[in-house]
Amino acid sequence: MIITAERFQTLIEAYGTAPARWPEDEREAALGFLRENPSAQEIVNEFKTLDDLLALNAIPSLALIEQRVLAKTKTRVRESWLDAVLNWLLPRSERVMAWIWRPALVACFPLICGIYLSNFYTFGIDHGSNTTEEELFMLSLNDYAEIQE
Repeated sequence: MIITAERFQTLIEAYGTAPARWPEDEREAALGFLRENPSAQEIVNEFKTLDDLLALNAIPSLALIEQRVLAKTKTRVRESWLDAVLNWLLPRSERVMAWIWRPALVACFPLICGIYLSNFYTFGIDHGSNTTEEELFMLSLNDYAEIQE
């Protein structure tokens, strides 16, 4: 295989100045071109400083970061909005009383909602206030014979 100056320049730009990183099928031809051409040696010297700078700032292996991110996504379970509200109102605790009170307070939630709703809705029951005349009329209907002294 014959290497041209343009191809050699492309190899150096793509793979760097270390021959071990060059493609195996072109490595021998590129080394022969490097030995025979002083312009190729100038190209290598020019890119050698860039290669050295890039080697100083090498990116560390991302395997640990990838494992950490994947572990977090596996363990993270999306909680519902109700769970979030309950955790906000009743934070989890390791104490025994917290294990007792938390379910008790959650069970009281429907009772509290019922009391709240009953204050706003009549459900067909009229809670109108009676006038004084109506009160006196209702008192007059009482059977005072049952009252014993």
